[in-house]
Amino acid sequence: MAKKGTALTPKQRHFCRAVAAGSTLSSAYIEAYNTSRMNKTTIGREATRLMSNPLITTHVETLNRAKDRAVIASSLSDRELVLTQLREIAAHAKGTPAEHATLRACDLLGKTVGLYRDVVETVVQRTPDEIRTELAEIIKHYDHDLEVKEQAELDQVDKAVH
Repeated sequence: MAKKGTALTPKQRHFCRAVAAGSTLSSAYIEAYNTSRMNKTTIGREATRLMSNPLITTHVETLNRAKDRAVIASSLSDRELVLTQLREIAAHAKGTPAEHATLRACDLLGKTVGLYRDVVETVVQRTPDEIRTELAEIIKHYDHDLEVKEQAELDQVDKAVH
């Protein structure tokens, strides 16, 4: 068993992997530990306690970041595959049924990785005076809301006192 506070035990690592894979804390605890003599409330309490350990939290976050990186890498790999296939077909197209099937597969894969998403960027040009006016209106509205809230609190205090 690892020294307390320095490293994770095999059971703790198992718990972390289960949590990172999407299990609930209780389910992950049941998977990693012997819970045959524990009731559900105890399992939930122990799982929550375990998850509050900074080493556990950090390890779960590390596993989740690695999983996110793998998804991004796979998506980029799929994009590159689609683009490479499309370039190859465009350069040497002969109109064969196999090319049509490949084009269709590339089209579907491209859609799943968001390759054909249109990106529309809207830039609003405003003068400094327009920005100042807009900020002044926001501040005025905020001040008014604050005054109303403060008055309501004072009214509640008056009612409580009288």
